[in-house]
Amino acid sequence: MKPTYDVLRVDAPDWARVPSVKLTHQPWLLPCAVAASAQACHDGERLFVRLEAEELPVRATLTDPLAQVCRDSCLEFFLAPDAADARYLNFEWNPLGTLFLGFGEGRPARVRQIVRDVNALLDVHPFETDKGWGVEFSVPASFVRLYFPGFTLAGEAAGNFYKCGDETQAPHYLAWAPLSSAQPDFHRRQDFGTLRFL
Repeated sequence: MKPTYDVLRVDAPDWARVPSVKLTHQPWLLPCAVAASAQACHDGERLFVRLEAEELPVRATLTDPLAQVCRDSCLEFFLAPDAADARYLNFEWNPLGTLFLGFGEGRPARVRQIVRDVNALLDVHPFETDKGWGVEFSVPASFVRLYFPGFTLAGEAAGNFYKCGDETQAPHYLAWAPLSSAQPDFHRRQDFGTLRFL
């Protein structure tokens, strides 16, 4: 059964009051000491996301807009706004705030999106903690509507939260919604959980 996460409507994010989910599914490698959690809320116009990892040491090396940030310590959010549309957006971040943004239907058909000013669009804030790192960002509904014209922050969407690190000291793959592929692959729409906008 697919998990459901309630994305609460707020005036402004107060992360101490926003429900958190753990990324507990690790289907492909032996469990490691890395842990991660995710939170999301919205104000009707923007979707706010906070991802946090317990991970030491942290690998943060990539700054190029075309970098594959999954090689570093990486936190990811995938959003599929329309149940009748197999396409989705994937936001992938490393601890330096370097973004990999993709759009499409699955791994082979995904198209890389280059954002001229990531901070202006997504208001990204990477942060460090005693146990690791995290990132906060927000996605304007108006931006999502460039890809899905009917999108509003209401009803239901599909999505997943991920943590990975292909070239970290302890390579790992973690997810919120369970994963069903035999090999590492986050790009499977059928594995997304339900996001319910309240």
